Amino acid sequence: MKKAIKFLGISVFSIICLFVSVLILSNIRPADITSKAQELKAYCIDNGYNADYGILVDYGRHSFQKRLFVYDFNKEKVIMKSLCAHGSGGESTVFRGDFSNNPGSHCSSLGHYRVGRNRNMYRRPVPAFEVHGLDKSNSNALSRGILIHPTIGPLTLGCFGMPFFRYHELSDWLKTMPQDIVLWAYYD
Repeated sequence: MKKAIKFLGISVFSIICLFVSVLILSNIRPADITSKAQELKAYCIDNGYNADYGILVDYGRHSFQKRLFVYDFNKEKVIMKSLCAHGSGGESTVFRGDFSNNPGSHCSSLGHYRVGRNRNMYRRPVPAFEVHGLDKSNSNALSRGILIHPTIGPLTLGCFGMPFFRYHELSDWLKTMPQDIVLWAYYD
């Protein structure tokens, strides 16, 4: 019995150490938000979108890290950070997503999106924003029902899911924008 308890204790300790290691190592990322924001600003200017603000989603970070960033192009700084869920389809895990534009894949898609109108989520009284895919890699976003919406877990059916309190903060902010905001989801 003592050996079993000792083995169980070592196993639990090993799992905790592995989890902490993953968290620490996954936080070691280059400070790439500013360069990505500059790329997004150029895209917005070239395509006639809001050139004051943009939303970046760095799917290279795992889902337990803040990886959705609202960026103020004029002040050159992040003004909001949030966790962001990814799709559960394909080979997705809670740590990393698999990406597809195929209907029914339940995967997230990479690329530029125009944030659309505020609406309810799938005939439920849950608020959400439509997103319109602007690239070949996400052209089916609207027909797939891809949204920005509040969620409680790290996985969605391909949508950009955020914790409720952050979603409401983002929603309030988006409603004040006079011009379309672009969200860019990428994986480096």
